[in-house]
Order: sequence, then structure tokens, then C-alpha cells
Amino acid sequence: MNNQKPSEDPVADNLQIHVRTFQPSTTQAQALETLTDSMAEVLDDRQLRHIKNAVLLREETQTTYLDHGLAVPHGRTSALDSMQVTVGISPEGVLWPDDSRNAHLIVMLGVPAAMVTGYLTTMQKLLRWHKNAPLGPNGEWTGDEASLLASLQQALQ
Repeated sequence: MNNQKPSEDPVADNLQIHVRTFQPSTTQAQALETLTDSMAEVLDDRQLRHIKNAVLLREETQTTYLDHGLAVPHGRTSALDSMQVTVGISPEGVLWPDDSRNAHLIVMLGVPAAMVTGYLTTMQKLLRWHKNAPLGPNGEWTGDEASLLASLQQALQ
């Protein structure tokens, strides 16, 4: 890992967003583990541990389920020098226990600790995207993984 100051731009041109589709009956813990693991091709074990711990701490502090089938688990850590994004799709929904609601879209963010403005901007873009996305009546994604990826990449630019 280099010692460059993290960019305030949350989404670089080379942002890699990973998309995973969950099996029915996936739990919140399993979903968070799968989403963290999906970052392994671009992050080392130490960074993955830091993201996982930050996300779990945030989830313990306050639920990250937002509304209409969307959860945005996130954590800030000094182990990162760029934002990481991974998305889970669950047609059946993953039970978000604190709210007793099902998350059909789970967008996990790993955020560098120094990235405050960029993180807030990304959250705004995600919420705007979710409000206008082609979703089913419970907030489920109605397209395939490729169209979700393209839609999110465009929204986060």
C-alpha cells in the first residue's frame, strides 16, 4: 500500500464495483462476509480485516438499512487509500435484523478514513440512484448483474 493522501474524489475512472447475487436464506452476516470477500482481488488481507471490522462496528452502532429494500453497510478505515464498492443482489431479500426488513440491494462501501467529503457525495449519489432505479415493488433489482453494474458506475461518476 502506498502512502499517498486519499483522493477526495470517491469514484475514480478505474473504480471496480463487484456484484454478487445471494442465494435464498442468506443471512446478514453471510452477506457482509461475501461482500467483504469480493474485494479480495484488489485488497490485501489486512485491508479486508479493517473493512470488515469497520463495517461491523458501524452496523452495531446503528443499522445501515435505509429504505425501500436498500442497505448501505459502510466503514471508514485508515487501511484504505481509495474507496471500495461491492454490491449484493437478493431477489428474496436479506433480513436486516435491526429493522426486521429485507434488503434486496446491499451496497457495501469501504472508505478511507480521510475521505469525508467524497464519502458523503457518494452516499448522496447512491440515494439519488436508488430513488430513480428500475426497482420492483419491494426494492428488488429488476435487471441482471451487468445492467446493475453499468447503472451504478454511471451514477457514481
